[in-house]
Amino acid sequence: MSSQSNSFLPIESKTSKGLALLIKMIGGSFLILTPSSVIIMAVMVINAKEISVEIKIVLIVLFMAILSFCVWMLFQKNSKNTTTHIIVDEKGIHHYCNRDILYSITYAELHSNPESGKYDVLLTEYDESAPSLCIHLFEPALKKATRKTVNLNIDIVITNGNLLLKNFVKGILIFRPDLKIAPNVLDLYWLEEFKK
Repeated sequence: MSSQSNSFLPIESKTSKGLALLIKMIGGSFLILTPSSVIIMAVMVINAKEISVEIKIVLIVLFMAILSFCVWMLFQKNSKNTTTHIIVDEKGIHHYCNRDILYSITYAELHSNPESGKYDVLLTEYDESAPSLCIHLFEPALKKATRKTVNLNIDIVITNGNLLLKNFVKGILIFRPDLKIAPNVLDLYWLEEFKK
């Protein structure tokens, strides 16, 4: 195990700035065009003589909801504590905002499955096309360990997301050998050498 822990190298997220810029441009145009078209439609509805007053009220409320959603999305995009990069190292997975850690999942925080399940680290069962990695963490409000999905929440497109998750699972195998990992997790991240 010591040779494995010595060979464990930290990995940092790699991003595609061009793809992220394209997505932001499309999202920005959506946030500009949608309110404009909603305002135009609202004016047309108000001026229409064929539409009853009740339907006008319902449509205006719908338009206001769409406008409110667009304004909310605009404020969400400008929030300060957004993840700029992610690092997986010998302590766990860390989300950073520039140089400050926003939050981490450390290997020491991981728990075994409290529901006496077979595995402590597994994949989501509800989505076969894009399964998510699940772990168990202690939830202070519930006073027990609960299942959590490991998310790579970042505003920029990550090109090595699977490699980050693979390194996180490899870290669990090396630094937390007491936890049982489902075979399909090892298959998904190509860690067959750790199968017993």
